[in-house]
Amino acid sequence: MPQMIAVTMGDPAGIGPEVTLKGFVGGPRRLHIGDPEVYYQTAAQLGLKIDFQVVDSPEAALGLSPRQFAILPTEQKAALFADAPQGQPCTAHAAATVESIVTACRLAMEKRVLAVVTPPVNKAVLHEAGFDFPGHTELLARCTETSYPVMMLTGEGLRVVPVTIHQSIRSVPGTLTAELLRRTIQITHAALCQDFALPSPRIVVTGLNPHAGEEGNFGQEELDIISPVCRELAQCWPGVVRGPVAADSLFHAEARRSYDVAICMYHDQALIPLKMLAFGRAVNITLGLPIVRTSVDHGTAYPIAGLGIADPHSFTRAVVMAVELAENRRRAADTVA
Repeated sequence: MPQMIAVTMGDPAGIGPEVTLKGFVGGPRRLHIGDPEVYYQTAAQLGLKIDFQVVDSPEAALGLSPRQFAILPTEQKAALFADAPQGQPCTAHAAATVESIVTACRLAMEKRVLAVVTPPVNKAVLHEAGFDFPGHTELLARCTETSYPVMMLTGEGLRVVPVTIHQSIRSVPGTLTAELLRRTIQITHAALCQDFALPSPRIVVTGLNPHAGEEGNFGQEELDIISPVCRELAQCWPGVVRGPVAADSLFHAEARRSYDVAICMYHDQALIPLKMLAFGRAVNITLGLPIVRTSVDHGTAYPIAGLGIADPHSFTRAVVMAVELAENRRRAADTVA
């Protein structure tokens, strides 16, 4: 099994290259996929002396010293910082950014790298450049032919999974279906067993409405969708699934000790408590893919790009977690075999 992870370039105008360089020392071997000039220019800005080595394959990178920064160049080039200053979105970066992600995904599918770690991208930049997917998760799903990718964020002992993600609050009730909720819970359950090595995970499911609908007084989604799915899956996995539970009482310290993951109905219901506990230290994981993919818990942070003050902790945690998940997945597969 390969012992190297692929790290994509992220948006060159953001803090992705900076946290990648700051988080380089120590840890697992890495293959950085992107325009070498982005790394050279960022290192010069930060005053970092790094032994960069351009390679043509993951196998060549494995032959380098762990202290050498291996770069697999993209064919597409990013704009030079002199022409596209950091901290400002630039569509000239989009093609190289997307190529980096697609290449990393391909290498992971070919089992030539252990996992993929992705610094942040700017979805608006990619859309403006003509790429028609909402973000990282959807692109990776397309590359791996995955129908139901699921987003999990984890940090400080809390794991959260939003059932609906990047959409308006107004649109959530119309998107939330029994099938979507069921598949999200099933995929999360499989990942907890396989990638997190939790043979009997405890899954709690939130309500959509205040007080989990209070028996229909505050909405019907709990009665019509959430409760039936929870009952159905609780019968399949006794003691594993419970809900719907009122979200406002689910995230204090005592409550968090009662479950391994919280399945939440919409983006902010999941991410507000997670970021309150672990902002800058959490990891974003895509469940349901045939490859292991982790990412940072933050965006491009344009206002501080190029200032040398970006915190690399989320990135370094994403790297460590990618290796842990991949090794757990390998052990699970060996056990089945």
